[in-house]
Amino acid sequence: MTNANIRAIIYYTIERMCILRLIQIERRLITAIYHFNVKMVTRTSGGSCVASAAYIAGEKIKNERDGKMHDYRNKHEVVHKEILLQKSAPSEYSSRAKLWNAAECAEKRKNSQTARSINAALPRELSREDQIDLVRQFCKQCFVSKGMCCDFAIHDKGDGNPHVHILLTTRRVDKNGFTQKERTWNDRKLLLEWRERWADWCNHKLYFVSDARVDHRSYKDQGIDRLPQIHMGVEVCAVERKGFKTDKGNKNRRIRQRNLEVEIAELENEIKALKRERRQSLVDNIEQQLGCPLADTQHISGNYADMERYSNHLQANHVPCEFNIYENGKSELFFRKSDTDKALMLVNQLRQNNLKRDNQANTQQKSAQPKKSKPRL
Repeated sequence: MTNANIRAIIYYTIERMCILRLIQIERRLITAIYHFNVKMVTRTSGGSCVASAAYIAGEKIKNERDGKMHDYRNKHEVVHKEILLQKSAPSEYSSRAKLWNAAECAEKRKNSQTARSINAALPRELSREDQIDLVRQFCKQCFVSKGMCCDFAIHDKGDGNPHVHILLTTRRVDKNGFTQKERTWNDRKLLLEWRERWADWCNHKLYFVSDARVDHRSYKDQGIDRLPQIHMGVEVCAVERKGFKTDKGNKNRRIRQRNLEVEIAELENEIKALKRERRQSLVDNIEQQLGCPLADTQHISGNYADMERYSNHLQANHVPCEFNIYENGKSELFFRKSDTDKALMLVNQLRQNNLKRDNQANTQQKSAQPKKSKPRL
């Protein structure tokens, strides 16, 4: 197979991939989504790490500091929950209630930040086992290794939006409990690093199961002509799920439609460019192999097997030729116009030889069959 044919196959494969992606977009088959939001749990906003822990785990936990009971046992979307502790942390912190009550009581100020909360989208292309391992490995690398205690829970309502809630302590810990506040964990550079590491871990897991990938950068930083969607919030999402349209929901739908149209147009242009490049590559190869412009060539068409036999036969008889493969299964055999008579004579000669050989084979096959004996009366 010539280099030109290999290139043609490569172009064809890339083109098919683009068309498949275009079909996926038109069917609105969304690939992996990147979402990674970090916020602090603060008393000034009425939050507490005990309440947050009860919520993400779907448990009933009492806040020993103010006596409030937080009961979220009716949250049935919690499919996995896990606590990852520092080696130096007391073993009793493996209890969610004791861990977060200790963290809550360690804060004395009325405006204290009691925990760091992360909400991140999980690639729905991954199995549940891979999702759990993804979160576990990410938390160990980025948080536990730095000295934090980590509590995470995976939520999945079966609506195509699996996500993880991660709750992190803000103080260092030793065998006696929580110690000093660690201000370096508030560094913005660290947040950017976490966002990048999350994308890396997601893509590492996706590599083995899907072509989908995520990117932690904004569309602008990626150089992509897309509009970002606006954050709707829990209340607006709840209204939308009930079938009611909201202003934020309508705006996001318009943004999605616009982004969809842009992506389809880009892929269509890419397919057209690939087709032009492939055609030009084939023409260049023919002209190079035959040493003349395409206008000074002649060609015959047929299936791949026949064209390959004709090509070998012509070359064996010193007639320069070149054949190309197309995606419809057909091929074309090119030769110089000046060699047309000789080329067609050789092709017809080969066809006749093949026909004679086939006839002889059929005759031999019939003669080899045993004759049926006449039945005796």
